Amino acid sequence: MTEPSVPAVSGPKTPAHHRPSLREIRRSAIGYWAAFGLACLVFQAVVFARWIIGGDFHAHSSGGYTIPQTMKIATHIGQATVALLLLVLAAGLWRECRSQNRITLNTAVFIGFCFSFWSNPYVSQFHYAAGNNRYDLNVDTWGPYLPGWRGDTPAVESFLMEAGYPAMLMWIVIALAVARGLVRRRPHWSPRRTLAATTLVMLVCEPVMTSGYQRLGGFAYPRALPGNLTFFEGHWYQLPLTSTLAVVGFFIMPVLAMALYAGDDREVHLFRGCERFPRRLRPWVRLTAGVGFMNACTLGFQLTMALASLISHPVDLPSWWDRPAD
Repeated sequence: MTEPSVPAVSGPKTPAHHRPSLREIRRSAIGYWAAFGLACLVFQAVVFARWIIGGDFHAHSSGGYTIPQTMKIATHIGQATVALLLLVLAAGLWRECRSQNRITLNTAVFIGFCFSFWSNPYVSQFHYAAGNNRYDLNVDTWGPYLPGWRGDTPAVESFLMEAGYPAMLMWIVIALAVARGLVRRRPHWSPRRTLAATTLVMLVCEPVMTSGYQRLGGFAYPRALPGNLTFFEGHWYQLPLTSTLAVVGFFIMPVLAMALYAGDDREVHLFRGCERFPRRLRPWVRLTAGVGFMNACTLGFQLTMALASLISHPVDLPSWWDRPAD
């Protein structure tokens, strides 16, 4: 779906030096999303500062596991591919913003993803539920510095695991492309029907794309759901159905719904009320709103996967996927 154009503001234009009142901010969607985004940025700055000062900002010991040569090669390919993908996405989004002279929805989502990976340890709140590739670039987890975290240590956080969040923008770009195709072929369809059809397509495509990322050393799920609800159950590249449902439900559908229901003549929900802010602040407010929105989506994803771990059972993992023993 093409990004909706900024609607014209009725009445007198907002002066460039105008400062929004607290009441104006409260009445705007972008105001509360930006406020939440700013709180998330401050919170993670404190968490990472404590993590660094605590002396845990270092790679975990590389011993204690074995890994096949094929997986070493796959991991290196995965690292290079993801790094290149993120650079290409950043360059493309920069050009998109320059051409439209504003921070676009895709850009806000991408930046939001970049500042939402901090909550990843919460997936393993109750059980070891997200396996990091120990051969991948990694650091000791910052989980113990998160409020309420009760996971097991030692544990690591790897590059491919955390980079998977901003790379998720590609999943959203594909969903938007599918929606564009449906709108062209079925212009009489309502946004709700287009959203439902695109969601069904992504429920089929998402396991294929995520499985490909896993096999490049991205991550592993150490637990399987009961009732044959896990793809490739028992293998290190298994994929529980809750992962697909959570990715589509918390990452793809919210952004897709905003784009579809905004149409071509209205601003998306996330940016509603942006015109109330001084012009020089609008790019920062839009970016901060993106951080808030994607942090809310990511926390919903983490909570779903953490709760799913309570009804799942562990499977045997190769040593390079398993949690470090010491």
